[in-house]
Amino acid sequence: MNKATITRTRKQALTRKQALTIKQALEKIKTNIKTKINFSIDIDIILNIDYKNQNIPIRTAIPLPYGNGKKYKILALIEKEKRKELYNIKEKSIQIGYKKYIDQMKKRLIKFDIIIATPKTMQLVSQLGKILGPKGLMPNPFLGTVTNSPQKIINEILNGKIFLKSDRYGIIHSSIGRINFTNQQLISNIQFLINYLKRKKNNTLKGELIKKIYLSSTMGTSYLIKS
Repeated sequence: MNKATITRTRKQALTRKQALTIKQALEKIKTNIKTKINFSIDIDIILNIDYKNQNIPIRTAIPLPYGNGKKYKILALIEKEKRKELYNIKEKSIQIGYKKYIDQMKKRLIKFDIIIATPKTMQLVSQLGKILGPKGLMPNPFLGTVTNSPQKIINEILNGKIFLKSDRYGIIHSSIGRINFTNQQLISNIQFLINYLKRKKNNTLKGELIKKIYLSSTMGTSYLIKS
């Protein structure tokens, strides 16, 4: 069952339930966790986007106040003369290179969550559109992942920046933190994200951008949130 199907199933199961405050939902989610596993706290935001009429999807990068606790595997496709500036980043989750990784991706050997490129390396990366595009991995100057300052965007990711894209059903799925985050940290992240999206509303859109919001832990019960 794919993520969109799971989300729709959860939504249908909860339509008769009363919407909760963010704090109430978080308390229920944490109470239901019976193991010591540091599960992700996930948010599903159903947008007022009519994808059948080819409305432009939401795609953006957001600097969450407390990050989401996830360690992203980052690939920095950088030409040799620019790599020195990245060597002071001591993170095993970050790989730096160029052509050998291009060859691997041509064979569909992709083990990264985020790919960063410079304008120069994009000359080859752009040829991988059919491979990287469907996975949401194609570097994009709008999101800052095509840049002549790769160290800056990597530091932003390490400090909490996340990337969001609505799916073809007009739903945003994202991790918003971890079970071991305090409620106040999670609330701050969630409110920041909601307020950010409300400011992204298109002037041609009728009504509010956000229709419904659900919170859950990984594979846990989903709760409708008052928006």
